Amino acid sequence: MRTSKDRSTRPSRASSLPTHVFAPEYLAYLAERDEPETAGEANVAGPWHVERDPSGAWAVLRQGESLKKGSAATAVFARLEAAQLAAAVLPGTGRRLRYRLGPDADAQGYPILLDGRLAGHSQFFHEDFVAALNVLDALLAAPRDFAWLLDAMGGLALEHVEAIAVARLAEEEP
Repeated sequence: MRTSKDRSTRPSRASSLPTHVFAPEYLAYLAERDEPETAGEANVAGPWHVERDPSGAWAVLRQGESLKKGSAATAVFARLEAAQLAAAVLPGTGRRLRYRLGPDADAQGYPILLDGRLAGHSQFFHEDFVAALNVLDALLAAPRDFAWLLDAMGGLALEHVEAIAVARLAEEEP
């Protein structure tokens, strides 16, 4: 160990990194208990990374996992963009859904609820539309995950996005 200027000690770089931070007995004890309600969200929260697998496909793994370490990929795709999209949306799949579609139409259509309050209406009972709202809602709340979406878009699409955003700003000017 070496001592820093503030007199704290830090392991030297030459020390080997531990392979576990929790005692196996503690993890075995926890495995016997029911998982908390948050387990589903924690299981997909990430952060995620993408790496090539031996076949040349793209594997999506949690940070800290690696195919070289023997970890199993959560998903594997032939195309990099698909793996990046998966890394972007996986964390949102564990979140509580904020948007819901009301089961009965009223005079304006099917109610779309946001956190239980009326947010809008859809002419049709369109569950996929509301599912897409939840995916985008999750991405808006997670910049790290949104960055995967931007990576998947590629440079040309991002140039178009920039031009559209600048044009919209110009339209807002009085």
